[in-house]
Amino acid sequence: MGIFSKKKDVYAPQLEDQAGKKPAQAEAAEEKKSAKSKKSAKSAEKSEAKKAVRGPLAKDGAGQSYRVLVHPVFTEKSALLQSKNQYVFVVAKDTGKVEVAAAIRDLYGVKPESVRIIVAKGKHVRFGRFGGKEKDVKKAIVTLKKGDTIAVME
Repeated sequence: MGIFSKKKDVYAPQLEDQAGKKPAQAEAAEEKKSAKSKKSAKSAEKSEAKKAVRGPLAKDGAGQSYRVLVHPVFTEKSALLQSKNQYVFVVAKDTGKVEVAAAIRDLYGVKPESVRIIVAKGKHVRFGRFGGKEKDVKKAIVTLKKGDTIAVME
């Protein structure tokens, strides 16, 4: 029974001392609660600001979008596609069309009209007398509405 009596003392509510003041532990607990409420108010303001900020590389609030889009592709063919309002990106191997569309929306603030996925198999190459293989690459061709652009690509 000695164990239970010790726990009872620890968890028993602390009463105000004879002068009518609260003990130091109770004051510290109240300060922590007020600090938490202030932090939650600040985080709510920040999340609203993050939602409002979109456009070229709106990094805040992008989440996992940077893991989905690896990098844009700069080739002659991709430059021709840009004139048709289509942009080419190398994407992670385990992503789908819906994830790519969400990443474009989060990072660049434009909603894609369509997304097409291409898996380019790596070529077999030789290094002297040794054979090897280049990496497989997954690309996404993102079509935007007329008038929408991605500023990073220009």
